[in-house]
Amino acid sequence: MQLTLEQIRSITLGALYVRQTEDGFCFDRFTPTQVDAAWRQSAEYGPRTGAPSSVCFDFYTNASWFELTVHKMVPLTDLPFYGLDVWVNDTLVHHAGAEHFAADTVDTLHLNLDGKENRIRAYLPTLVTAAVRSVSLSDGATIRPYRPRRRILMHGDSITQGFNARYPSSCYANALGRYYDAEIVNQGIAGACFFADVVERVGEDFDFITVAYGTNDWRKKEGADIPPDTDAFMRRLKELYPNTPVFVILPLWRSDFLSPYRAGDFRQCRALIGRLARKRGFYVLDDFDMVPHDKRFFHDERLHPNEYGFYLYAQRLTEMINEKLALQ
Repeated sequence: MQLTLEQIRSITLGALYVRQTEDGFCFDRFTPTQVDAAWRQSAEYGPRTGAPSSVCFDFYTNASWFELTVHKMVPLTDLPFYGLDVWVNDTLVHHAGAEHFAADTVDTLHLNLDGKENRIRAYLPTLVTAAVRSVSLSDGATIRPYRPRRRILMHGDSITQGFNARYPSSCYANALGRYYDAEIVNQGIAGACFFADVVERVGEDFDFITVAYGTNDWRKKEGADIPPDTDAFMRRLKELYPNTPVFVILPLWRSDFLSPYRAGDFRQCRALIGRLARKRGFYVLDDFDMVPHDKRFFHDERLHPNEYGFYLYAQRLTEMINEKLALQ
């Protein structure tokens, strides 16, 4: 049996809106106003808001099989890969995808199950636009949406969006979701910098918010532009979420951090972001060594963690968040 729009909405986590189009079901992580802001920041960033990063289907079923067909996949970077992951209960049991694919690809993931009630989590790709043509279960199967205990909003750049993770479930945002039993609303945009206009109130029930920009600000901006842009972002976030804990993650090590870019010293840029975050009453997560300074932990050997790098990054983040939350 194919699930209806309402059934798909009921089992979807991580999307503000679920729409049915001629290409299939589409999942929006941003409001239209936020998408417009991303386009204004860069014509490169705007399309990346269309990727269903951290969107997943999460439900219980006694089906004997599960099938997911994804259509209209379009790469959003110069890395034409995508991945789909399915977890059964607490274990990754199936991965589908391609290292190279053409636009408008159709792919079907089929998974046989044991007919007992299992929890299914199916993670959609992180860096391609993807419309889901159908979600199907064996005829007569029951379906019961999973309700996580928490909800987390995440702002950030490519690392938050899940850049370079072939397995979407491995990116740190989704790892935090599993650790905290939380729905993740992932508003990461690959390449993005601090930009106040992209901040909008998209819910009232977030347990906490994470912010992880800065590495692109340092790489792309003049040093004098970083303080006002960063402060404007943090001021707006504080105005919109005055009572929600905010964790600002300072940029992690990158192999070119000693390069003489226009913004100056990378470590001074990190320190500046930390000072501005503390001024707003935000928690600062400062660990330059969250991922080992070894290119083998990075897909591009420079900046973006690979699957094991993301594992270590998420592990350290949860430790630091837990230390801060214990103070409340």
